[in-house]
Amino acid sequence: MVLPWRSRGGRREERRHKQLTSGDTSSVVETKVFPTQLRSSRIELVQSPRVLLTPRDAADICRRLENATAREENAECLEIVSRIKNLVRDKSDNGETNKKCLLQNGGVSALTSCFQRFASKREEGHHERLSEEVLSLLTSWLPLSRTEGFSFKMGSTASLNTLVRFMNASDAKTRQNAVFCIREVIATDKRYVYALTDIEGACEGLIKIIKDSVSTSSTKASLMAIYRAISCDNKTTAKFVELGLVALIAEMIVNNNNAEKSVCERCLVVLNAVCDDEQSREDVLRNALIVPLLVKKILRVSDLATQCSVSILWKLWRKNGEDVLVEALQVGAFEKLLVVLQVGCEEKTKERASELLRNLNRCRNEIGNTNCIDSSMHLKNVKKSF
Repeated sequence: MVLPWRSRGGRREERRHKQLTSGDTSSVVETKVFPTQLRSSRIELVQSPRVLLTPRDAADICRRLENATAREENAECLEIVSRIKNLVRDKSDNGETNKKCLLQNGGVSALTSCFQRFASKREEGHHERLSEEVLSLLTSWLPLSRTEGFSFKMGSTASLNTLVRFMNASDAKTRQNAVFCIREVIATDKRYVYALTDIEGACEGLIKIIKDSVSTSSTKASLMAIYRAISCDNKTTAKFVELGLVALIAEMIVNNNNAEKSVCERCLVVLNAVCDDEQSREDVLRNALIVPLLVKKILRVSDLATQCSVSILWKLWRKNGEDVLVEALQVGAFEKLLVVLQVGCEEKTKERASELLRNLNRCRNEIGNTNCIDSSMHLKNVKKSF
């Protein structure tokens, strides 16, 4: 006797394979139906899990995507990419298992090839939706920098041009996905940094991501991309400074609450890299907020923020001497640096803090013996907690 809820026949595997290869995933989830006489308040209808991909299924899907890409079949590629998204979007263990299976059987190679191929097409906008879908899927799989072929294909001139265009788009999600991918690509090799910064609108797009506050995660990704760029080339540093990077960082540090420490850390890391360029240090010194903010962040955010703040103060002092010391004394740098040495820090930070303290002490003694300084500065015994 065949019970009502049992599968009839041996065609389940055949139907499952047909669904995977034809693109119909709407009926992948099956519901077990219980006969009326067995139902009770203690029995609930339970859906069976989504189909798990086998390595053979995954390889077949990737091969079909690569073939459709080679033929430049936009509609077929979009259909296959949508199917992949359906297979991995489930946040349960099944979705993760399918994702790992695709990653191990050529998923990244197929998707990046698709993105690169259609990015190289001259008809801008014609393949926009497909490129956005591929980018969205790749971004959800990050990090991929060590995956074979990812940086090479996504770092090509055509792909980077498309990513920059997406970064300057109107849709917030697309902009976020683009900056995530850019950060990942340029983290692997300097040549991708140079290729990116040569593209018109790339530097402006990274700054605009921060200004528009697209999201906290995209702000952090943009800051790290900027850090990578200015660490490679002083000309790029000057370009970012001209675009208002220093003022933007100062504003972010002022407005940032301590709950989001990672944003403040990245701001200070970027500013520390900016100060490595002699010309850019002058632009940093012109901002009246910088020295007070640096002193304030010492011992207030994290060890990394303290290290960067001390490093920036040291670099600015080496550039501008007494003026920086006087300003730092006014906002309590002497006491803060003493505490830094007392609580302990890495050797380089310790050396710089000690050198700053010696010069701050000398400057304080000189000011104390001079009558030409307004006594309201209270430099002999600064107790302000700035």
